[in-house]
Amino acid sequence: PGAADHSIPFRTIADAYRLEEALRELEQSEADKIRVAIVGGGYSGVELACKLAERLGDRGRLRIVEMGDQILRASPDFNRDAAMKALSDRKVWLDLETRVANISADTITLAYRDAEDVLPVDITLWTVGTKVSDVVTTLPLAKTERNQLKVNTKLQVVSRPDIFALGDLAESFDATGQRVPSTAQSTFQQAQYAAWNIWATVNHRPLLPFRYQHLGEMMTLGMDNATLTGMGVQLDGPMAHIARRLAYLYRMTTLDHQIKVGLNWIAKPVRDLLSL
Repeated sequence: PGAADHSIPFRTIADAYRLEEALRELEQSEADKIRVAIVGGGYSGVELACKLAERLGDRGRLRIVEMGDQILRASPDFNRDAAMKALSDRKVWLDLETRVANISADTITLAYRDAEDVLPVDITLWTVGTKVSDVVTTLPLAKTERNQLKVNTKLQVVSRPDIFALGDLAESFDATGQRVPSTAQSTFQQAQYAAWNIWATVNHRPLLPFRYQHLGEMMTLGMDNATLTGMGVQLDGPMAHIARRLAYLYRMTTLDHQIKVGLNWIAKPVRDLLSL
């Protein structure tokens, strides 16, 4: 109760602007502490906690509330361990096996086993769960209980082979029968298959069943810290941060975009130094 009215979701650009505005108001206030509760110990919650802890510094009092017995349940052990260390170094409190009983404008009620605690809070961030776009929910197409579109291995919507769907708006299984995770990595791979299959449909060529290949996992754990695993490599710290940025730069669609983003990354430290 209270999540819809008193927490800030973290899914869209509008949510990010809303969080930024709330942070600026608190930073400009005379409060000696800025208390932030982050609901969800998944990728978004952990990455957000690390960056907010660095931004708020000694004024920050951050906690992650997670119903499970560990954060990043689907993450490799190496990345989870690196994340635990990053959170500990930044003094982020972990409430594991804990559920949110209630959220008000300035408190959060946490339930652990048979006890409940009411804690003061300035911002509550809600990072758990994904919501399918309202546009998708209104489409007269086959859907799952979570309103995701049902697709076959060729990414065609069930009963509508002329429509292709990918990403987290669709429940997808690949050619081997494994469920495709709702991640940017899998969506990027699906896009290549979807593009080919659309072309193949138009030109009466055989369609390709999607095959997901897990290439590894990268996480940001602060302004200049990250962790990554994949292709036989395990890396954390500043070098992982650089490797992660280079990987994202490589994945950008055009050379012009790559140059603009790369130059912005190079120039940002200089701008920050000049603004001091």
